[in-house]
Amino acid sequence: MQVLEHVKCGNSSRPLRLLQITDTHLFPEGVKTFTTHTKRVVDLKKEGYSNDTAKRLLKLFVKEVKPDVVVFTGDIIDGRPFGEHKRVDFKSTMREFIQPLVENKIHWTYTPGNHDDDECDWTRSDLLTLYDLPMCLSKGAKNFNHTVTVGPSAMNCVRLWLFDSGENHDDPKVRYTTFDKKAVQGYEEISAKLRKAREPAVGLAFFHIPFPEYTGPKPLVGTLGLFDAAVTQGTHVPLIAKLCPSLVKCLGKHRVSGGSLLNSGLAAAMISNGNIRATFCGHDHYNDAVMWLYGLYMVYGRVSSTTAPVDWQGEAGPLPFDLGARVIEVRSQGKVATWVHSEKGEEKKSLIIMDPFYKPKGNRCLNCLCDPWTPWILNVLLILGVIVWILIYAEVGVESDDSEELDYIA
Repeated sequence: MQVLEHVKCGNSSRPLRLLQITDTHLFPEGVKTFTTHTKRVVDLKKEGYSNDTAKRLLKLFVKEVKPDVVVFTGDIIDGRPFGEHKRVDFKSTMREFIQPLVENKIHWTYTPGNHDDDECDWTRSDLLTLYDLPMCLSKGAKNFNHTVTVGPSAMNCVRLWLFDSGENHDDPKVRYTTFDKKAVQGYEEISAKLRKAREPAVGLAFFHIPFPEYTGPKPLVGTLGLFDAAVTQGTHVPLIAKLCPSLVKCLGKHRVSGGSLLNSGLAAAMISNGNIRATFCGHDHYNDAVMWLYGLYMVYGRVSSTTAPVDWQGEAGPLPFDLGARVIEVRSQGKVATWVHSEKGEEKKSLIIMDPFYKPKGNRCLNCLCDPWTPWILNVLLILGVIVWILIYAEVGVESDDSEELDYIA
């Protein structure tokens, strides 16, 4: 994992403000159709899909939010229509999209999703050339796994951790490749050095596909609509979810994420190191919730586009919220706030202060029973109990045999 030099931005007289843009799925300009995985040909104009909304909203958010840094968390470009129409102009598409940032001298960075290089004529490595575009703070990065501090000075800053969360897996049942083990190891090694140096900067991590730990926790604020979208679409959904979705929700099993079934251990590493206040991802277009697990806030962005993949070509129904983007504000004394900004302005109900000392409220016994680690702990205790029982039984058995032998000799 690469460590980049500090990037000066923002003003010490006000909080540093970041804007997360995710899942715009930009198409090549001028194309009129898009063929889905089911071979349905989507007439983009007739069905109301275009890049225009994403471009218009980015300009609006730059004007109203006034961010110091913009982070693009994957699936900004959608490689599939480029491949279908034999186009390779992904870099010029991105250049046009970031023009409002360049004009306003706003730094930006990017981490790839699973569709940025999907079914197209360029590789994932080719996407690194996006870092050569104007105002990119990741200029010089040799891969997508890197860390950099941003802020008015090296002593008044926030540390950004950028990760490549993987591509589409060859096995559909696994869904996606996951975070590279070397990236996880690099994160731990760098964290150890920063801990030794006593770096005070707040850590924020950005990637596209949520890690498995995003499944299960109850939202502190926001919406988890992926389950309803999957039921509406009707594919890859268990029969019980189709027949009794209310039962699934009653049991809390609707709190799902669309990540890989492979677990890289990155979430556990972050929780163990304790230097990441929050992670920010995209990928699940129908989710925009903020969750918490063992001191780590796990946050979804909000989609801000009307290209065909955003609502799964109309197969998953309308989004459960307005189009928007996530704002992250790093305030004095390490306080971090986040909220969603839509075309209507700041969504007041989406605001949350991500307190590092937060503890979930409610019945302690119930919290323990509902904790995702509880089954693992019980299994470990059960195994230890069996081992202890075997050792005691074996010891008793040996003593019994020795006694009989002594009696026989006597």
